[in-house]
Amino acid sequence: MMRFFYFCILSSLFVSLFACQSSTASKSAKSGPKNGHQRMVAILDSIFRNENPAKCYNLNSRSAAQYKDILSKARTQQEQIIGNFKVAEQLLYAGQTEEAIDVLKRIIGDNFAAMSEENKLLFDLYALAYLRLGEQQNCIQNHTSESCIIPIAEAGQHKLVDGSTRAIEIYTKILEKFPKDSQSKWLLNIANMTLGKYPSGVPTAFRIPESVFKPVNGPKFKDIAIDLGVSHRNVSGGVCMEDFDNDGDLDIFMTSYLLNSQCQFYKNNGDGTFTNRTKEANLTGIVSGLNTVHADYDNDGDRDILILRGGWLDAGLHPNSLLRNNGDGTFLDVTIESGMLSFHPTQTGTWADFNGDGFLDLFIANESSKVKGLHPCELYQNNKNGTFTNVAAQVGLDRTGFFKAVAAGDINNDQLPDLYLSDFSAENQLWVNQTTDPDHMVFQNMTEKAGVGKPVNSFPAFMFDFNNDGWLDLFVGGYDPKLLDNAAGVVLDEYLGKKTPGDFVRLYQNKGDGTFADVTQKMGVNKIMFGMGNNFGDIDNDGWLDFYIGTGTPDLRSLVPNRMFHNKNGTVFEEITMNGFGNIQKGHGIAFGDVDQDGDQDIYMVMGGAYEGDLANNLLFQNPGNENKWVTLVLEGKTANRDAIGARIILTVKTLDGKTRKIYNSVGNGGSFGSSSLRAEIGLGNASSIESLEIKWPKPAAASQVFNNIPLNAVLKITEGNAEATPLDWKPIPMGGGGHGGMHHDHHQ
Repeated sequence: MMRFFYFCILSSLFVSLFACQSSTASKSAKSGPKNGHQRMVAILDSIFRNENPAKCYNLNSRSAAQYKDILSKARTQQEQIIGNFKVAEQLLYAGQTEEAIDVLKRIIGDNFAAMSEENKLLFDLYALAYLRLGEQQNCIQNHTSESCIIPIAEAGQHKLVDGSTRAIEIYTKILEKFPKDSQSKWLLNIANMTLGKYPSGVPTAFRIPESVFKPVNGPKFKDIAIDLGVSHRNVSGGVCMEDFDNDGDLDIFMTSYLLNSQCQFYKNNGDGTFTNRTKEANLTGIVSGLNTVHADYDNDGDRDILILRGGWLDAGLHPNSLLRNNGDGTFLDVTIESGMLSFHPTQTGTWADFNGDGFLDLFIANESSKVKGLHPCELYQNNKNGTFTNVAAQVGLDRTGFFKAVAAGDINNDQLPDLYLSDFSAENQLWVNQTTDPDHMVFQNMTEKAGVGKPVNSFPAFMFDFNNDGWLDLFVGGYDPKLLDNAAGVVLDEYLGKKTPGDFVRLYQNKGDGTFADVTQKMGVNKIMFGMGNNFGDIDNDGWLDFYIGTGTPDLRSLVPNRMFHNKNGTVFEEITMNGFGNIQKGHGIAFGDVDQDGDQDIYMVMGGAYEGDLANNLLFQNPGNENKWVTLVLEGKTANRDAIGARIILTVKTLDGKTRKIYNSVGNGGSFGSSSLRAEIGLGNASSIESLEIKWPKPAAASQVFNNIPLNAVLKITEGNAEATPLDWKPIPMGGGGHGGMHHDHHQ
């Protein structure tokens, strides 16, 4: 399944020449130190040292070395050309760009007259290498808050100009030969933009209209990650934004995809700075992971963390990690002790109390294919003693598919979470929870009746109530493998209003009767987004949920903007990407949360690509604020799970014109690729007062609680069974200039 990630079709010629290396991961699980945490560190280290680059496409330095060895044995001129191409390709993927350029110079020189349909890949790679050199020297190594965000402002333009200058020359020659090459046209315009030469420096025939990059009316978000010391640099990964140390402010935990990428834990100091506390948190050696999601699985009041591993990789027999929060600033990997140790490729899982017993269970959707073999999904029932039992087979959820996302939510308002599985290679699946006995979970496949199987090639998914009618709706992103080597061209054609190939994302509106209506076109999201990361929140506190999509493909040419969509009163989504959100590096884990505690949601985003050298700096977009009202709720379950994941919140507010409106919200991590704070941060629009607040606790037959006299612009703790809400005295934290977190910069892999 991974071969489409190589834009050179010659890759398969060499796979058979690599010596097969069997993973020793499962053996390491049975030997070595007795402590489970140490055993996991040993397993992960063994995987990194022994994995086969032919089955693990992000080991590009090793792959380049192997291709060099093959090249040394090449006999014919054709073998030498192909071998040099593969060496250059892997060097570029490994981040060794100047060496890759030297190899390509030996192949091509200045012989552009020889360019043809058959060898165009060589020239595409040549141009890309110079473009990537400019990115590395400027956007990455000399990163600023405006770097790579289109339209590129002066502060984000390149100071070292050789890379983009040479890329412009080559892309111009490519377009003179292939004028319909939309991807090269996009990259030519971006290269000019990095030098401040767009639009005038772009030949008229290849110039993209300025209207494509025009912001809409409204505030502009600014990246303040550098100021706060959280502009960590690595490849793709996941993020959890949560108060892990219970001091009242939101910390940041993140993972990265490389097999030796150390996870990172940044403590919020509450004064406008963050400090990297990875070592102090006992996390050294906990490496790799494409996604991560947090929850308090043992109901002790401290949020724990799950790391998901092996997704996309043909090898991929990598264990996940369950990190128990010890409540003293440290974590312990308890995967083995908890009964969760398994070896499957995955990147997606979700916490929910599926049997309604007051403890969170865990569903993990794995990846099966002809190459990978069969890897059934796992449903870990919480045994309420720190251990779990996989009951997927007993309840019929041991499904096999190339699953890229799983979303949990109560689609029929029966206080039980249902499941939606996004399949990269087949129709998606909706499983409705019909459990009546906590000891015997029951799920029924309702996909056909609900009408939510499309698109076939899909990726991220989430449930949210976009139209405030009290029923959870469904978003699922498309990811067509046939388009992944031309993502920039497809996005450009879409922006220009041209008909594009492939299938759109889907937005399904819950009709409240077990069926959904496809409102993709009606709501203005009938687009091909190449979404990987995703999450949602209310960025302007108007009481309508917006969403942000992290975009891209592993191909280094897919420099397409991450895309933000603003919900206009539940009637349409307006794209506001160019209002500061359009970073063209690849976007992955996304978390919404009020980091500076001023009443509006900020956004943290893990950046970077799939290959070893496709590094990028993470972003923290600070919300510029607005005049709308808000309320933040911290829920604590008693009979329900401690953090009340799955709770439904209904606010009835009176507006300035004397009318009333209802605003619905749910407690949860948000999207399927990024883990937001479990606080309910709710925008109230132009409310003049809160008439009532209703909590539907996530436990079957649990009584709803209604609260009155709820203040505006306040932070409140609500405990299940308590008649009164408790105000929390949280103060805004000065950030984005008020703090000098730069002293804590941590730019390393």
